[in-house]
Amino acid sequence: MTAMNPFEPKTPAAAGRAHPRSVELYNDATHDSTVDTDGKNREAARIASGGPISPDQITTSNASLVNAMPETPDGFAGFDSRPGGNRPQVAPRAGYTVVDKGFDAAASRDAHGDDEFPSPYHPPRRPGRIVEFAPVSR
Repeated sequence: MTAMNPFEPKTPAAAGRAHPRSVELYNDATHDSTVDTDGKNREAARIASGGPISPDQITTSNASLVNAMPETPDGFAGFDSRPGGNRPQVAPRAGYTVVDKGFDAAASRDAHGDDEFPSPYHPPRRPGRIVEFAPVSR
């Protein structure tokens, strides 16, 4: 039996599987404008594909209705506490408004739709948000 050498060169396919995706790259294929800094998207993808739950992701709590605290009225405790929500912060000229049309899905890199290992030679294909600057009706 041969010992595994971590310094042994790997084939390109094995090297791609061995290299973990970073947090900022992992969120590129989602319909969201935020970065998954806590890794919940990665954890959800692992659980959805049948992978094990990481021990670091198991949270125990003694919270109950008895020791629950009400949400503060200042707006800093919701899912998204930014003033404009999860939308682009744009200040249009007077007489115009911004209409959020949603997202345009990212195109697949190849016919098989394999985006697991992005190419280092091309920029990532992210979903794009579509906005319209429309005149305000008077």
